[in-house]
Amino acid sequence: MTTTAIVLQILFILCLTSSVVTRSVGLVSADDKPAKKLWIPLMFGISQGVMAILGYNIGRLISHLFTYIAEYMVFVMMLVVAVKLFVDSMRVLKGKMLYTLRTEWDFILISFLAAFNTLLMSLMGFCFMPFGAWYWLVLAVFVAGFLWAWFTVRIDFKPGMAKKLSFVEFSASVFMVVLAILYLFTDLMK
Repeated sequence: MTTTAIVLQILFILCLTSSVVTRSVGLVSADDKPAKKLWIPLMFGISQGVMAILGYNIGRLISHLFTYIAEYMVFVMMLVVAVKLFVDSMRVLKGKMLYTLRTEWDFILISFLAAFNTLLMSLMGFCFMPFGAWYWLVLAVFVAGFLWAWFTVRIDFKPGMAKKLSFVEFSASVFMVVLAILYLFTDLMK
């Protein structure tokens, strides 16, 4: 694997898990316990990893359906994830993706919804596996989800701040389209 492929795959993982950013803003306040400040990023990371394992195993079960068009399916899935990131970023700009969490279960649901992109892409794990093995993908999305949440969870909740952070998801959608094109038309990601 070349250095270019590694950099592109890291960028792919960061784009894939970027939906954590707008969902984790302001979930911790300055007076919260240190355990909560660690638990929330851990939950985002764990949900990314669980969805990667789930998607990979479901993908293996249905892989025989896509044997001949697998390369194109990866391209389509990347485009679907890019569109989903774009739509989510536009919804944040309109103020429609601001969450009120009342219970721990609300938070767990939000963390798994943030990992839906990972589920979609790991369905194609039988033909496109960043870093070469499913366990490296699980580790990569766990770390990326954890780090995205770690950096953004402490940001004070303000509608204006959430809108500014929607730029992260918008940028990820643009990069994902570029990565999809690179995947389909070059060998740079392999």
